Formats: sequence, C-alpha cells, structure tokens
Amino acid sequence: MIEKNWLPKKILKLRLLPLCAVSIAMIILAIIVGIMSHSPIFVVGSMTILCGSLISWRYRTFGAGVLEKNEKSEVRN
Repeated sequence: MIEKNWLPKKILKLRLLPLCAVSIAMIILAIIVGIMSHSPIFVVGSMTILCGSLISWRYRTFGAGVLEKNEKSEVRN
C-alpha cells in the first residue's frame, strides 16, 4: 500500500508525533471495528502492521541520512 502510493499524501507528509497520534487513533478504531465484526485479532493485527510499516517507511530515509553524515564526519577525522 505504501510503495504503490495508495495512502493520502497528507498522511505520508506528517511528522513523527502527529503520525504516531494518527496511528494510535487508527488502531483504536480497528479495535472497535474488530469487536463489532467478531474478528478483532485479524483487524487489529492488520492495522498495527500497516501503521508500524508506515512509521518505519517514513523514517527509514531520515535515519539513513543521519548515518551517512556520521560516516562522512568519521572519515574526515
């Protein structure tokens, strides 16, 4: 879903705190929907995996950029 750009661009451009808040809200909504549909494990599990993947995908490039900067500064020293 993430790599095929099926998610709204507003969600993809959020910072960490709002992204975590949206993820928590989506998981709580998934809990409610899961209880109503009598399959909470599947619904909540799927939403948790989706939200975790979104957060890790969004900040994977950030961490790589910081790592590259540290490696370049170590080489110069």
